[in-house]
Amino acid sequence: MTKPAQIVIALAAVAAAAAMMFWVDPSRAWFLPTCTFHKLTGLYCPGCGMTRATHHLLHGHLLAALRCNALFTLALPCVAAYGIWRWTKPPQSPPIWKPIYLWLLLGGIAVFAVVRNIPVYPFTLLVP
Repeated sequence: MTKPAQIVIALAAVAAAAAMMFWVDPSRAWFLPTCTFHKLTGLYCPGCGMTRATHHLLHGHLLAALRCNALFTLALPCVAAYGIWRWTKPPQSPPIWKPIYLWLLLGGIAVFAVVRNIPVYPFTLLVP
């Protein structure tokens, strides 16, 4: 598949997902899955609240999105910029990811997962 075709398909998929997330309120949608980890343990995983955060971001409610999932809301611009860079860079560009970056990313996600489950203020602000 050619690169322009890949871009068109990816943009169409993102647009369709964004349209669905714009019109469907995740707190009322019975067909959207709930977090299995939270159901089984009562703890919040790093992804809990991402669907609601996306819905709020699409409606321009940045603070509500931060309340749902701060990590996702703050990481989204970085992930989008990286995705754009990957699609537009020359094929011979050196890789940007070094192993230490991956370990730092995973460590940051793990810290967020632990901290958001500490039942003491101000950590309770991270609960969706």
